[in-house]
Parts: sequence; structure tokens; C-alpha cells
Amino acid sequence: MLSIGSLWRQTPRVWRFVIFFAIGWPALAWLAAEGLIIKTEPKPADALLVLAGSSSFIERTHQAAQLFKDRSAPRIILTNDNQESDWSAELQTNPLYVQRAASELKSQGVPEEKIEIISAPVSSTRDEAARVREYATSSGLHSILVVTSAYQMRRARWTFNRIFAGSGVSISFSSVPPGVQTPRPLTWWLHRRGWRVVAGEYLKLAYYFLRGVNFTETAHAATLETAPQSTFTLKTDRGVYRKPLLPRLPRAGGKFVDPVFGTEIMRATDESDGPAPGLGTYYSHWPTFNSNNTRLLIRKGHSGDAILKTFDPLNFRIGTGREILPLEYPSGFGLSWESAIWSHSDPRVIYVFANDLKGGMRLYAYDVIGKGFKLLKDLSFLSRGRPDYLHQMNMSADDDVFSWSHMRTGHNGDPIAYLVWRRSTDKVLFDTPNTMDFNEVHVDKSGHWLNIPLNKPLPDGDAMEFLNLDTGVVTKIVRGAPDYKPGHGDLGTDCIVGFDAWGDGLTWRRLSAPHNVRHVFYFRTAIGRNGGVTDWTHDFHGTMLADNEDWITIGTHHDPAAPKPGTGIYDDEILQVSLDGSERIRRICHTRSVYDDKTETTGYWSAPKPTISRDGRFIAFTSNWENSGRYDLFIVKIDPAPSLSRVPAISPTPVQRQRRVGLP
Repeated sequence: MLSIGSLWRQTPRVWRFVIFFAIGWPALAWLAAEGLIIKTEPKPADALLVLAGSSSFIERTHQAAQLFKDRSAPRIILTNDNQESDWSAELQTNPLYVQRAASELKSQGVPEEKIEIISAPVSSTRDEAARVREYATSSGLHSILVVTSAYQMRRARWTFNRIFAGSGVSISFSSVPPGVQTPRPLTWWLHRRGWRVVAGEYLKLAYYFLRGVNFTETAHAATLETAPQSTFTLKTDRGVYRKPLLPRLPRAGGKFVDPVFGTEIMRATDESDGPAPGLGTYYSHWPTFNSNNTRLLIRKGHSGDAILKTFDPLNFRIGTGREILPLEYPSGFGLSWESAIWSHSDPRVIYVFANDLKGGMRLYAYDVIGKGFKLLKDLSFLSRGRPDYLHQMNMSADDDVFSWSHMRTGHNGDPIAYLVWRRSTDKVLFDTPNTMDFNEVHVDKSGHWLNIPLNKPLPDGDAMEFLNLDTGVVTKIVRGAPDYKPGHGDLGTDCIVGFDAWGDGLTWRRLSAPHNVRHVFYFRTAIGRNGGVTDWTHDFHGTMLADNEDWITIGTHHDPAAPKPGTGIYDDEILQVSLDGSERIRRICHTRSVYDDKTETTGYWSAPKPTISRDGRFIAFTSNWENSGRYDLFIVKIDPAPSLSRVPAISPTPVQRQRRVGLP
């Protein structure tokens, strides 16, 4: 009879290894799991920090809530991994896990005002430590108690101790015992999640040890009041970037870094500049920045009055105080600062006109240094003694050709004519009666073309007209095929960019050849007319005020009339679109403005309506800061868009499907 020893010796070596491993593996696995766990005694601190963890937020928040109740710290800080959770029927959205964590803390009895969120997204424990160090320094914290899951404890302690070295902030730790959302040490290897959190943790530890960690390598300089020069990498993809929780809103002059796109943004106005509803841009056609970016024209309050603020473009600073612009000049005639336009050549001069229901058709140049008005042209003779006035001015880039809607009191607010005047020859080029029911008129930058969009198509299909100001020839554009009238957008030099209501995107065309259309962009999750998924939920305003006309800058906002749901792409975002047909984009920032057209501060004037400086370095926009009860002007600093050398030929316009009835 064979003994156990003889039987073992006769067993093939490979099977002996298998048997040995099967018997010894549970012990080895248990030792591997226990090796990650460090048991520490929680120490009282200025704040509790719950590390982000989409799959373990419940156990971590419950532990933090108990420590809060035990008075280990007076407040709880959450970090944001920017990961979406499952669908919430209550919220009708996919909330971020950090939002779920905050809700879980509140359900455990933690008051909402004791919960603080560092909104800037993080992608690793190293990122979290860097962000928290910045936050602790700016908030005056001296001690932090870190709460995390048991298996992350060794790496978290190693990382935080190195990131916080020399900061003057002491760090202690509290780990959640396994068994709630993480498997126990004895049985982790029987669960798929166990391999991820235990075996995966050893891989992360090895990577951290090899790479090394210190604060200077990982700090993101995300402080709000004194944000340094941005070194972000511009996003040019078609990814869906959800808006994270709001950063802390600074006072006017304060700066912060967009947590998704990395751009530096400054709040330019606040309550000291004007009460609610607030302040912002007028429209994307009309410049906020003067020609050398040293002054800002800002819309103020209910009536559309204006203020001027000084701006330091070199150091990205706003000046103290503001100048409230006069409402009348000369006495008895109102001034229209809406559609006032900065001179393209003289940073001291802004063009403004009389606009009063009592009459007045005068164009002035206002000297912002000397505080004086100069009459450039009195066009009142065109009214023939009737109470006429000017409305919605536009101007060529050489300060020479001006266009307006010619209005008359008592005419239901509809233009009676369109008016074009050339300064260099002192000649009224056109004062054409409104027989076509136009909406407004807009002279292009060259001063040779006039865009005339109509309120509705005429019987012959005419929906928009382009007038050659040199020859008087009118080119008519039909709403649908083959022209596809452009919608919202802006004019450059002999070109117009507008919304494509049939392809859900943007088109570009020459004013000298307006029947030839180039499709330059689609509101889709991938490039091309059929790329990815389309999103019809956007409205937008676009600006071509930059000297570089290879790009248009647009600011999107939600269209309350649009069908739902959308994809989330480009939501409440400023981006730049190339006009050469390559579909290149530059994604700038989230505007954080909620538009629903229901209240004074969530209606028309809360829409971002961006304007861009002539050098392309600054973009101004309006934001109500996620329906905060007022809106204000914000400025984002960017690297200018590059000039594009190659322009592909314009392809023939394909037959397109209409979006829906009633679109422009």
C-alpha cells in the first residue's frame, strides 16, 4: 500500500504545483489583501475629505457621516471624478457620482451647508491630492482627515504624504472596513470586483512608486482668485463633456480656470456695477472690446443702458470702477448704446446714434477719453418732418459704411426702410422702402455688401437678399433648396456664416456668390453629415469680429422649443469652428448660463451672445451662473486661432431634409 509520501512523489510535478497552489492560494490571497490595509486611528481635523470612488461612494460617505457625527471634523469635502452614475428617475438625468455622494451624506444627517465640493475634475488619487492641497491652502485648513476604502489606504497615504510635504497641513486617515461595497480579504478573489480593487491596486502602487509623486508635478493651479497663466491643452475632439459642479464664483476681477477645458476666465462685472437682472454683452455682431482691448462696452440692466470699464489685456485684469455712459445727447434725444460700435482704428472712439421715439437720426463719435461727442451726420432730412429714428446699426471695418433700419414712431415697431450711408463721400447710398418685410440689415466688413434677411418668404420664394452696394444688384436667396437660407450667424468680409436648419450645423458662403454653399460644421458627436448622433437642442449666437476670419466663434444655449433629449455635446459651450470645410473645432469653455426664456434672468439677455476681440485673444460672454438670480459679463482668455492656409473648393449643395416647420 502506497504511503502519502510515495503517492506525492509519483504525482507529476505540474499537478503537485496545482495542488499546492489550490491549498495555498486562499492564504496568499488573504495576505495580499491584508497587505493593502492600514488600520489607523482617526484624528480630529479641520475637515473630512472623502476621496472620489464611483463604485464605493456609499461606504465612504457613510463612514464620513459617522465621523462627522462623532465631531471628528466640522465639515466634509468631496472631490469630483466627473463620472456619471446610472439614470435617476427623480432628477431625470444621469447625475455625477459626486452629486450622489453629496445626497448620500445629506441622507445620513449631514447638513448641506457642511458639505463642500471641489468641482475641478480629477482623474487619479495624485490629482485629488494636488487639488486638495490647493484648496486647503486657499481655505486656511491646517489638518485634514482622509476617508477612503480599505484597499486604497496604502497608496492614498503614500501619495498624500508626498503631495502635502512642506504644506503645513497635517494629514490623517480613516479607512472603511471591507465588506460593504468592497469584498472581504478572505474571499475577494471570488469576485470580479475583487480583482479590480485588490489586484488592480497593486498595479497602481507599482506605477506610483516607479513614476514618483510630488506637488510641483501634479498641481493644477486651480485657485479661483489668483489663477496663473493657463497652460491647458486645447480640446479639439467631439467628446461629450458634461458640466461639473460650479466653481466658486469670484467677485468682479476674480479669475478661475474652467474645470473641463482648462481655459482662464475672469468675471468682469458684479453687483457693484449694477443690480439684477445684471450686465453682459449686447449681441455677437457688436464689439465689446475696443480696437486695442483697453476698454469694454457693457450692457447694463433693464433698459440696455451702457457702462465702460477699463481692461488690461497684457496682465488680464479689469480696471477699478466704471463709467456710466450718458443716455441723452443733445438734450431731449435718446442715445442707443445697443448696436454702438467701436472704431476699428481709434481705440478712443465709439460710434453711437440718436434713437428716440420723438425722432432723431443723428450719428455721433464719442471720445471715451475726452468725454465729448462729435456729430458725424444728421440724417433727419430723410424723415421729412416725421418722427423717424434709427435702429440696429452695423458698420464696415474701415469705419466708412454704416447701415440701419429706418424706423417711424407709430409704425408697429416695423422698419419703414433700410438705410445705408457712406461717410467718405457723405452719400446716402440707399434709403429703400420696406416692401419685402425685412427683419434687419447688416453691412459686411468690406462695405460692399448688405445682408437683408426677411421675416417670411415672399411668393417668389425670396427669403433673404444680398445687395451689392456698388451696383445696386440684388441677389435673392430661397429658404430651402437649392440655396438653404442661412440662419443665426454673422458676416465677415464678403462672407456670411449661418445656421443650417436642414443639416443641423453651419454653412459658409461668399456674398459675391451666395448660391454656392460650404457646409463647415454639424452639431453631431462625430465629423460629417452622418457622423455619430445629431443634436437639435442647441440655439447659438456667432461672432466674426476677429480679424482672422478663418474661424467663427459661437456660444450655444439650450433651445426650449427643441425636441428632447439631446446628446449632451456642445451644451452651453463656447467653441470655435473652422470655415475651410475641414470641420476643425476649438472648444473653449462652458458658459454656465441656463436659458429657458421664462424669467428676466433666464431669458433672452442671459444667453451667452459671445463677442471676440479683433486679435482673437479674448472672448466676452454673458452668464447667469446656472440661474443665480442675475447675469454678468465674463471674459475668457485664449490663444488666437491659427490662420488656415488651405481652403478646399466649395462642393455642390446636396438635397437636404428640412428640420421642421417655422425655422428661419
